[in-house]
Amino acid sequence: MGRTIELRPDSPVAQVAGVVPRSIMLPGNLTGQVRTVRISPEGVAHIRRRRRQWLPFCLAHIPEVLSAPDYIGQRPRGDHRRVEFVRLVRRPGRWLLVSVKFLDEKREAWVNSAYPLADAHLTRKRCGGKVPPPPR
Repeated sequence: MGRTIELRPDSPVAQVAGVVPRSIMLPGNLTGQVRTVRISPEGVAHIRRRRRQWLPFCLAHIPEVLSAPDYIGQRPRGDHRRVEFVRLVRRPGRWLLVSVKFLDEKREAWVNSAYPLADAHLTRKRCGGKVPPPPR
């Protein structure tokens, strides 16, 4: 078993947020040259600004979502380099969405955002074809 990833909310430098296994096929024409995903201090600040009360939850579960998502998708009219990973975490379960930008040309991958999803929001995304289940 690999080392546990623990994200710090006050880190002044970029941190490893998690690893997307090579067995997970990314949507579109993304290859995911680099599967080690990082999060910048600005990325952490973004999550804090938008969902302050959820920051500890998001940081604690981002590695888990990236390593074993229940759903993977992209926004139809969004940036084709961004992939949304969604997983049901904890008990009682709560859906967590982690948005990652894969910069294959730079051999980098970065967390853009992370936030909890209500069941109804995930259902709308699934019905709209935005987050189909990952191939198993």
